[in-house]
Amino acid sequence: MSRKKSTIYLDEAADMRLEAVARKLGASKAELMRRFIDEGLIRTGESDPLPPLPKYRSEQPLTVDEMDEAIYQSMKRRAQKR
Repeated sequence: MSRKKSTIYLDEAADMRLEAVARKLGASKAELMRRFIDEGLIRTGESDPLPPLPKYRSEQPLTVDEMDEAIYQSMKRRAQKR
């Protein structure tokens, strides 16, 4: 996916908070801003959320092959949404 450069202006307090969160998560401020924008678009209905990856449920254990297939199918659906 190609990216387009944008410039935003943050007040000093927001920039400091963003920097602190980025450091804590080991991500760049730019990556966090991209994530926050994506999440905001999903919440406003402007972007379809990707289906979640399958989760292990202890009451219904899956074999390794079943889990591999479930993950593969979920990733395939996620790729089709992009």
